[in-house]
Amino acid sequence: MRNGREDHSEEMAAEGGNGALSGKPDRPAVAGPDSGWEGISDLLSGFRPDQVPFLAQARELEPTYPLLHALAHGSLRDFLIRVAALEALIADGRTPFTPAEVAESLYWLKDPVRDSVLAALRRSGWLSFRPDSGYRITDAGRFVATVLSFLRARVREGSVLPAVEGIDYMLNLGVDPTMQLKLLRSQLEDLRTEMENARNSHSEVILRGAAARLRETLEWSERIRAILARVTLDMGDARRSAHDVHDLLSRLHGVAGDLHAAITEVGRQHLPLVAGMTTADIIGTLMRLPVEELSAVGRGALRPVVTPPTFVVPELLVAETESYLARRREPPPKVDWTVPPEPQRAGSEVAMPPDVAAWLDDLDRLAEASRVRPLSEVVPRGSAAESFLRASLLPLLGEAIGGEGVAGRIGALPLAMTLEGDGFPAPAPWPLSALTPGTIGPPGNGPSDG
Repeated sequence: MRNGREDHSEEMAAEGGNGALSGKPDRPAVAGPDSGWEGISDLLSGFRPDQVPFLAQARELEPTYPLLHALAHGSLRDFLIRVAALEALIADGRTPFTPAEVAESLYWLKDPVRDSVLAALRRSGWLSFRPDSGYRITDAGRFVATVLSFLRARVREGSVLPAVEGIDYMLNLGVDPTMQLKLLRSQLEDLRTEMENARNSHSEVILRGAAARLRETLEWSERIRAILARVTLDMGDARRSAHDVHDLLSRLHGVAGDLHAAITEVGRQHLPLVAGMTTADIIGTLMRLPVEELSAVGRGALRPVVTPPTFVVPELLVAETESYLARRREPPPKVDWTVPPEPQRAGSEVAMPPDVAAWLDDLDRLAEASRVRPLSEVVPRGSAAESFLRASLLPLLGEAIGGEGVAGRIGALPLAMTLEGDGFPAPAPWPLSALTPGTIGPPGNGPSDG
């Protein structure tokens, strides 16, 4: 058991900095009267900080600055020791800790270093101490451990999965995930551009690497769609970003098919290589050989199958010999091997028509309301052309054809269309003059508003 003198030594270490870890006191990363929100005006070109929306959003993270600063200050060694000590105490499971129990959990540290680490954790607000109970892990300490676990998963899994799970987490809390959706859209857009560049490279190595990366991303396609379906209609910006993510997933599925076709085409054009050799290995070896040796190989390969008979005329042989010896010998020209230019980006943005997007939103509302509505209320809209478009998409309801496009989304909705009467059109509201009577709603006998 540690007495009050040892606890006092810990407080002395807290006042003196990291002790055995760094040997110097902690200081804030930025200090001075202009280091906060008021000092940002000096860095802007004639704007106030509150006039920049992104700065206003960034200010919401101001309470986390002390935590992040305490997490990253000092050297890499200090950071690793602090994180390891915090996670060791959390893994122990006991709360509160007596000084002896803390020493038991951090047995792998020297005594002076352990005192310095505990002082740093208390100074950062991750650990608290009371003489009557002992050490406790604070809410800030658990928050930092949670952030570290997310960062560790980000390193292992890549960037798509943490972004998707972050959207799911924010929806569970009832928070608008617009920024996370925009981050996911940016990642998918960047991936699509890389895949199209790989498709235009005509390199089997690049194509196979791109196909493997795209396959890993598309494995999460169903999970992404399930999360996007939970974005409610009252989140306008998030809903638009969700539509963009749907479109990008559709295009990525198309790019995956193009990559597979390009790999097949490249395989037809080249012989299969063995012993771990690649096309890049063969080209690199040939580029290092002199031109004379390559030309000698070419001349040997062009020899005729049957050697013609030899006729020697002495006079002609002497004349040819003199001409050969008197010829002007010039060194062969130097061949400048260069890398071909990068392929041009090909790929145009194909946005979903606004009329189709509006119709999909109306169908989503009908599915969420679980009500039966007459066709005369939901089909006529805007102009005759838009109304005809809405009516032409209705036969896709209940057709589970799969895919990421408009047909796949309509077919997956829990809606069904039922026609009434003998099929002859009846008068309909403007802009239509007639429409076949019927209803649209949940499959089976759902509740009706009629």
